[in-house]
Amino acid sequence: PTVSVAPTATRLLACDFESSTCGFDYTSDYEWTLQTGGTPSSGTGPSGDHTTGSGYYMYVEASNPNYPNVGPYTLTTPTFAACVGEVDFYYHLYGESMGTLRLEETTDGASWTTIWTKSGDQGNSWQGASVSVATANVIRVRWVGTTGSDYTSDMAVDDVDILSMA
Repeated sequence: PTVSVAPTATRLLACDFESSTCGFDYTSDYEWTLQTGGTPSSGTGPSGDHTTGSGYYMYVEASNPNYPNVGPYTLTTPTFAACVGEVDFYYHLYGESMGTLRLEETTDGASWTTIWTKSGDQGNSWQGASVSVATANVIRVRWVGTTGSDYTSDMAVDDVDILSMA
């Protein structure tokens, strides 16, 4: 009998933001901030990163003048040679007036499609997300944050893992 081996996904990017921003573009629209420890405002944002509690993460600062409904804050991956098949990451959406965080994909770097979205207060903890990319030829993904109605809408992303299509 012939044994065929199923194709396996390869890791395109793994970023915990501890030593670098891993080639992410985070300054093209409103800027994301590389942060360690808590965010400056109380009642919103994480108190530490997801990886160790004392490392780094990327976040959107929602204090004045960054509300109400300010954005887009875009955090965009480098362009990949292989097609993106899965995006795993941790997000922190804690705050009474939390806005919206979206994950978008592109096949050409110009038009973007939302493949995951979360709005409102998700509690004071890091949450994991695993998003399958069904579209062929996706070469980049980005997180797009929009602040809520007040300063209590700091949002954060950490521990990003991007896998190719199998």
